[in-house]
Amino acid sequence: MSYSHILVAVDFEEDNQQVIDRAVKLAKPLHADLSLVHVNEVINEIGFTGLMDLDVANLSSHYSVDDLSARLNKLADSIDYKVKHKYVVNGDIKHSLEGPVQEAGIDLIICGHHHHFWSRLSPTVGGLVNTSPVDLLIVALID
Repeated sequence: MSYSHILVAVDFEEDNQQVIDRAVKLAKPLHADLSLVHVNEVINEIGFTGLMDLDVANLSSHYSVDDLSARLNKLADSIDYKVKHKYVVNGDIKHSLEGPVQEAGIDLIICGHHHHFWSRLSPTVGGLVNTSPVDLLIVALID
């Protein structure tokens, strides 16, 4: 299968480079577009997924959307491949990627997955597997 537009989910950790390298290695021979997304999962970070009445403004992460956008721009500038779009979205990764996927015509999402105790308790990628509207490549990030 040939892909024309690849979306890479990043979280600004050091191991992002493994995921980005895999995406670039796949995109180059296909001449595919490459885009980046950072999902700001503020509500999920506190471990609550039910109905709530909270002041969401007080739950914002320690980075504003502007800060996250600046970090994403800096990351994009460091990649040895042209980055077409950069997205910062809020919410749960399982549902937050639908907009960028439809808007940009994404046909492959690439993300990393840690193999450690905490990722088994709350597998972010697991939810994405069941909701992704396009193909998904999961890069194993072994600690």
